[in-house]
Formats: sequence, C-alpha cells, structure tokens
Amino acid sequence: LMNLSGLSVASAAEIYNLRPEDIYLVHDDLDKALGKVAIKLGGSARGHNGVRSCISALHSNEMTRLRVGIGRP
Repeated sequence: LMNLSGLSVASAAEIYNLRPEDIYLVHDDLDKALGKVAIKLGGSARGHNGVRSCISALHSNEMTRLRVGIGRP
C-alpha cells in the first residue's frame, strides 16, 4: 500500500487545504545507514515508489522529505 500512498496524501491535502510545500513526507531510505536521518526539500523520488506516488498525485515534487535510514540487508 505504501506504493500508492500518494492517493491518501493528495486526499488529505485537499481536505486540509495544504499545498505540497506544507507537506512533510517521512520515508525509509536503503542508502542511508540504519538510524541516520536527513531532511531534504524537493527533488526526485530516487527510486522510492511511495515518494513517486506522492509526487504524481500532488503534481509537484516540492514536499519536504525526512529520510530515515534502514540500511541494506
């Protein structure tokens, strides 16, 4: 379901009258060490399907992202 999360995010944005730049996405990041975090404004989905879904549903990539490292197995 995470791969389709943009539908829920876009619906909530509409209900609460939020612009993409008002939204903070928190998502996992395989390329970051376990427990490391990074914050980023805008940019591409970098292969993350949940972020890609949000960008597509909101027609914008201007969300702030909090990337939480989970490391590679």
